[in-house]
Amino acid sequence: MAAKCRVTLGLAVLAAAVTAQPARAAPGPTCTWAGTPTAPNGTFSVTPGVTNFPSSGPLKFFATGPLGGGPGCHGTMTWIGRLDTGATCPFSTFRGRVKGFPGVARFVGRGSLDVPSLLYDRKGNLVGVENAQIMTQTNSSHFLDCTTPQGFSGGWPDMFSSVITRFGTG
Repeated sequence: MAAKCRVTLGLAVLAAAVTAQPARAAPGPTCTWAGTPTAPNGTFSVTPGVTNFPSSGPLKFFATGPLGGGPGCHGTMTWIGRLDTGATCPFSTFRGRVKGFPGVARFVGRGSLDVPSLLYDRKGNLVGVENAQIMTQTNSSHFLDCTTPQGFSGGWPDMFSSVITRFGTG
């Protein structure tokens, strides 16, 4: 009899485990940052410029542009940070502080032409994702800057746009 109860209990636990759905964060507001892919209006810079050779130290990073879109998507967001030592045009890890977007305190991104970034609050909780579109017509004349000793440093208007998705209700 005890064996029958264990089998029944085991099947009930297995059924509950199979049918249970993992918890998912509800998608929150989606914002644009620095315009749209067809009308980018953000500016970013890297100092000194990033090249195809690994950097011997961290590089300063700065990005700014207006927020637009849904609720809470207004004002100007600015990122101040660095590309980690070893940064190259083909791949870099960058991180820093976020200013101008309530509830978001810092970012960490990895990539090159596709640069997805994770957004964190002051407590270190993941609160959103950002995906920059940095291949723009304004940048096209600078695609070979990575091959020069000065590297790609950016700094002119209309360089990028981005989409940000906040998790939860933000």
